[in-house]
Amino acid sequence: MLIGDDFNQKCRLLLTRLATLSDNSPDNLVNVEKLNMPFGYDRNEVKSYLEYLKERGFINLRSIGGPLLYGHVSVTKKGLSKAKELSMRKK
Repeated sequence: MLIGDDFNQKCRLLLTRLATLSDNSPDNLVNVEKLNMPFGYDRNEVKSYLEYLKERGFINLRSIGGPLLYGHVSVTKKGLSKAKELSMRKK
């Protein structure tokens, strides 16, 4: 799959929001609907972004179910590090 800048930007947005919603803790589960709320991505988009982030080792898919296929996700330590790096770039 070719990954373009728009795809990467959306993944970055999801990852930084996930870090925030999880209180920067890999132990906290985040509801995918809540994660997606400000973005409004459709089911297939969210699925692609989350699976890509999982393949990169940034998140764990913790439950399946709900309108967006995945119910809950958690951020990994690697994901927290990346989210912090992305936040620093914005400043």
